[in-house]
Amino acid sequence: MVMIKFIRDQLASKEREKAQMKERYEAELKFLRNQTNPHFLLNTLNNIYALARKKSDNTAEVVMRLSEMLRFMLYESDGKFILLSDEIKLVENYLELEMIRYNNRLSLSFNKQVDDECYKITPLLLLPFVENAFKHGISETRFESFIYIDLSVKSGQLAFSVENTKDYSQENNKKNIGLINAKRQLELLYKDYVLDVKENGDTFTVSLSINLNSYVEI
Repeated sequence: MVMIKFIRDQLASKEREKAQMKERYEAELKFLRNQTNPHFLLNTLNNIYALARKKSDNTAEVVMRLSEMLRFMLYESDGKFILLSDEIKLVENYLELEMIRYNNRLSLSFNKQVDDECYKITPLLLLPFVENAFKHGISETRFESFIYIDLSVKSGQLAFSVENTKDYSQENNKKNIGLINAKRQLELLYKDYVLDVKENGDTFTVSLSINLNSYVEI
């Protein structure tokens, strides 16, 4: 009887430990996602402010597009997964929003090759890399700025890269919350991924590969 009680206590202790670990895991993920939305909102509001100061006719359209994106973030991105096609659409909407502001002062391309858009991905994982390119790589005063984005998925293996010019007028010594946040989410969510960040002269490149089937279950 003593041995049986000991075994039961050990099993109960392991279950409590597992439940506590899951609770900490989910709390950290929630914290990271809650950081992403205000960070994105702040940057976009700064863009709207810049347009408003210029009395741009595009201000109203930017506000409308922002409200659509925020609606998605608030009501459709709180689960473990979303469709990859929805994540791609979110990135495309963000690019359209930003191009209203930059117009012909920016060369932009977004190439996609996806064998099945029904793949699932954790919400808001790709957007911070794109947002980072605009925040730190685009100059208000020069015309040779560019952002080149490539995304491909084949047999569950996602390859995503963002290459952009560097704007030396930016205070790049500040901590990059978006990239730090995205890196930590990758550590928590996927067992099989590679994230590579490179600075080469006037360009900055982020390359990410993920096995979408390697999602961590706690």
